[in-house]
Amino acid sequence: MRYLFPASLLCIFAWSGAAQCAPDAKEQPFLTEAEGSACMGDDKSRKHTEEVARDEAKRRAAEQAATQVRAQSRVSIGTLEEDVIKIISGGKVRILQVLQSKWDKDGCYTYRIRAEVTQSKPGETPGIALTEEERLWNELEDAPDLRAVDQFLSAYPFSVHTEKAKALQGELEGAYPRIAGPYLVYRDTALYLRPALQAISISEVPQGEVLQVHKIQDAQWAVIKRDVGQVYTPFGNLRAVTDDEATAWTRCLKNGKDARGWQGFLQTYPKSHLARLAKERLTSTENRLSREDGLSKQDSEEIALWNRCLKTRDMQCAREYRRRYPNGKFEKESWNIR
Repeated sequence: MRYLFPASLLCIFAWSGAAQCAPDAKEQPFLTEAEGSACMGDDKSRKHTEEVARDEAKRRAAEQAATQVRAQSRVSIGTLEEDVIKIISGGKVRILQVLQSKWDKDGCYTYRIRAEVTQSKPGETPGIALTEEERLWNELEDAPDLRAVDQFLSAYPFSVHTEKAKALQGELEGAYPRIAGPYLVYRDTALYLRPALQAISISEVPQGEVLQVHKIQDAQWAVIKRDVGQVYTPFGNLRAVTDDEATAWTRCLKNGKDARGWQGFLQTYPKSHLARLAKERLTSTENRLSREDGLSKQDSEEIALWNRCLKTRDMQCAREYRRRYPNGKFEKESWNIR
C-alpha cells in the first residue's frame, strides 16, 4: 500500500538535536577553527603566499561547516541535505579571530582562524542597503589586512567599529614581518637613544617620511642609523614599503608641486601603504595649483573627474574622462586604468 505524505513533512530537518525546516537550517551559522599554509617560491611573492594561506583557511572553514551539517543531519530526504551542504560550503566565512599569523624560517606562512560560516551575505537583508563604512568593515572582517585597517581608521575615526578596528590593527601589527629596509612613518614617531619609551628622544619624525631600518632590535623596536649612532623607534609606528616605492615617494616629495608625480605614484602603486598619503598630497597639490594658477572652471572639473577615476580605478570613469576631454591633461594616463 502506498502512503502519501504531506509536502510540509518533507521540510523536516534535524539541526543540533532540534527538528527545523530547511530554510532555518540554511541560515544557522557554524563556528569553527581552520588553518591554511603556503610556502614562498619562484611563483609566489610574500604577499601572494599570505593570500594563498588565508584563502585556504577560509575554504577549510567552509568545508568543515559542510561536514558538520552532514554529521548533525538525522534525516536526508531527496537532495535536501546536499542542497544545505552546498549552501553552507559555498557560503560566507566571517573571521572572528586570527589565532595565528606566522612566518617560519623556511619561508612558509601559517594562518589559523576562528570563523563563523553562514550563507548570508552582506547587503542581502531586504530593504536595507549597506553604507560604504559597513561594506568596508565587512570586508575587513572577512579578510583582515593591515593596509585596509589603516585606511578604515583614517576614513572613519569615530565609527562604531573604531575600537574593534584598533584592536584588529594591534593584532596585525604584532604579526607584521620585521625586516630591514625602507618603512613609511605611519604615525608621528620619535627616535630614542635606547629601546625604551622612557629613554631620551633626540628628534621627532613626522607622518609621511620614509625611514631606513638598519636592523631589528626585537619585535617592538627598529634600529635606525643617525649621526649620533644607533637610535630606536617603535615598529608600531612604521609600515614596510619596497625600495621602488620609497624611491618613487622621495622623488614625489622633492617635486611636490607637480601633481603628475603623485598621479603616477598612485597608478604604479595603488595598494601601497603610501597610497592614502599620496592621494592626500595629490588633492592638496591640485587645490593649491587651482588657487595659485587660477585654473578655469573647466580645468577644475576635469581634475575633479580625474581624481574620481583614480580613486575608483573604474574603466567606465576613464572612458567618460576621454569622451569629455579627448585632449585632456591626463588622457594618456587614463589608458592605464583597467
